[in-house]
Amino acid sequence: MAGSGSSEVRTPIFSGENYEFWRIKMVTIFKSLGLWSLIEKGIPTPDSKKKKKAEESSEEEADAEMIVVLMKDAKALGIIQNVVSD
Repeated sequence: MAGSGSSEVRTPIFSGENYEFWRIKMVTIFKSLGLWSLIEKGIPTPDSKKKKKAEESSEEEADAEMIVVLMKDAKALGIIQNVVSD
């Protein structure tokens, strides 16, 4: 089948109309890309449990995890910016 295996997602452009329908589509897209939690909750901030865990793990591991989160954040922002009309 042509196109199967492609990771490209067709995102609907929001032009100011039919917001609820557009929103439902966007939530589905973000969930399918594993980005919805980041959209809904934002970049996680360390609480006391996470701080304790971070102290036990190496600083490099904590940095690598933060880089992954920041990359997901940038991906989500890029998608949002591309789906809103001028």
